[in-house]
Amino acid sequence: MLYFDLVLSLTALLGLCAFFTLCARLHSALAPLTALACVSTWFTLAGVLDVLKPAGWAGYVLCWGLGAFALARHAKKEELKKLLTPGAVLFWALALTFAVYFALRQPMFSEFDEFSLWGTAAKLTKANDRLFPACELGVPWTATQNPGLIVLGYFVQFFGAFAPFKVYLAYDLLLFACIAAVLGRVDFKNYKLAVPLAVIGWCTPWFFTTYARTIFVSKVYMSAYGDIPAGMLIGGTAALWFALRAGKGPVWPILPVLAFLANIKDNTFPLALITAALIAADYFLFGFERQWKKGWGRRLGVSALCMGMPLVLYQVWAKYIARLVQQNAAAGGMGETSEGTLSVALNGTKLLLGLETPEYYTQRAQRFAQAGADMKRAFYETVLSMVGPGAVVALLILAVFAAAVVFAPGVRGRLRAGMWMLGSTLGFAAYNYVLALSYGFIFKEAEAAALASYNRYLYTYYIGWFLMAVALLAWAVQNSRWRLTANAGVLAFACLMLVRVNMMVLPQFSVLGFADATFADQHAAEARAEAVKAAVEPQDRIFIVTQGDDGTLWFTYSCYFLPNILDYSGWEADRDTGRWGGGGGTFGLPENQPPQQEGGAVYYHPYTLAEMEEIIRGSGCAYIFADKLDAGYTASYGSLFSDGLAAANAGETLLYKVEPGLFTPVEMEVPR
Repeated sequence: MLYFDLVLSLTALLGLCAFFTLCARLHSALAPLTALACVSTWFTLAGVLDVLKPAGWAGYVLCWGLGAFALARHAKKEELKKLLTPGAVLFWALALTFAVYFALRQPMFSEFDEFSLWGTAAKLTKANDRLFPACELGVPWTATQNPGLIVLGYFVQFFGAFAPFKVYLAYDLLLFACIAAVLGRVDFKNYKLAVPLAVIGWCTPWFFTTYARTIFVSKVYMSAYGDIPAGMLIGGTAALWFALRAGKGPVWPILPVLAFLANIKDNTFPLALITAALIAADYFLFGFERQWKKGWGRRLGVSALCMGMPLVLYQVWAKYIARLVQQNAAAGGMGETSEGTLSVALNGTKLLLGLETPEYYTQRAQRFAQAGADMKRAFYETVLSMVGPGAVVALLILAVFAAAVVFAPGVRGRLRAGMWMLGSTLGFAAYNYVLALSYGFIFKEAEAAALASYNRYLYTYYIGWFLMAVALLAWAVQNSRWRLTANAGVLAFACLMLVRVNMMVLPQFSVLGFADATFADQHAAEARAEAVKAAVEPQDRIFIVTQGDDGTLWFTYSCYFLPNILDYSGWEADRDTGRWGGGGGTFGLPENQPPQQEGGAVYYHPYTLAEMEEIIRGSGCAYIFADKLDAGYTASYGSLFSDGLAAANAGETLLYKVEPGLFTPVEMEVPR
């Protein structure tokens, strides 16, 4: 079967979940999130050690073996019933449905950052059986994004061919596992609470990311970006913790999940620390039965482990990247990356306190101050959700927390809920501070001035903060004297969310009903890439010419051409002069370069005829991919080609072979 790898990955995941539930006393609704965290951490560590493929085989065998052992040892009907809870049934129903649905519809990457990082990194990892920073792509920098999500995509399609929809499925498995964790220990008898919680979980990604009625497909459940999964995982981690404590069972499952949370994105590492700090404080302050002093040493130890897990995995990854950067520098590549999050936080705080800081930070102090002022204004004015700007979103979330405080059982329960409300609010302030530091000291000046990706960074916290509040409310409701009233309130809120989402996102513009034409451009680009790949060898490097491109097509084709490398030639040759060559953009003679203010000059590569030939031949490329030509390129460089580019302009070929004399056209089938 073409997609039998999905069956293998889901059965392996099922085996690990069954083992956790039947042998490790973990509630079945919490097992998927714990299992995915363990899988992600396993593959991350294996990738750091550069044994990804052997570890993949070992991991699959281990999951199947543990599952078979658990099912054989606990084959009684009463034991197997533990596997069937509302959260677990919801997770597996959604997982199987989406696996079949995506296999039939096969959505594709289409967003810029999917091709510039997230999707291409997933394909690099799969194509090379190595973590993406260690693979060659052709760009003059090393991608340092954390691999926690990307290795989930590797796990899902370990035994099969790469496909973008499998990456989407891997990420959605995580989202579904977080929703299952929010349902937690709710049983079938309490369906009046289970159903609205499931609805709230399903609607949450849309609710905090869509701020206007969509007229194009809303790709919330068809995205390779890490922002939404990071937010869902924050809430899922808190929900997992509440359920673990409610069951008075083992607390070890929170440790791999916290490590996973720190391995999603570099700029969400502070969110992992905030979540870990809340869990550590909750266990130390409220993790006792009768006397606070009794068992304080154990509580302190577990709290320290909770704080340590995100730091450990983050440092493992940081050291791995530092080693790669040094190797890259020694090989003649770029030996620098942007300032690290921890370094920026430390020096930015020292700057605020008036302490001495390196010149790098003092030079950017004004940018940091302006970013803070701009973020404050955006919090009150910028609409980024279905309920309005950030200030309204924060009030909504605090209202849910307040309800949890009201319905929490006893004084101790209300104090606990209040601690989460206060702590998460302080965490929100801290996260905004980290974002201001990032805009001031990590982002480029133009990006800081425009608050680039402000919505994406904020809705990560809003999603996690909201799910955290909902999970806390669910815990309070199940232990409340006013359970009927509380259930009615949760149901009413779920209905309001569902109505609002359906007002803003019509079914035909969602994952439920997108048209085939949605990915028409991607299918066309992929077909051109496949036609070219059929005419070359896998090890051949290819020089791309795509006139008028803003970089999007270069990134797109870089993904589609793998394992062939699209060359980013010209950058090293012109490093001293500052001219940026190769990749996306427009090639042309220097005298034809338009003024920058007229547009396009940023990506205009002004090469003379001799320079163009020298760059192509010096790049080591065996072929030239003529994707998009214009009159300027033909007039400027047509004499380098044996037919003057006539075949390419006539649509008879997309490919020219780099030979000692003139570049010659290659006979091939050109997709129409």
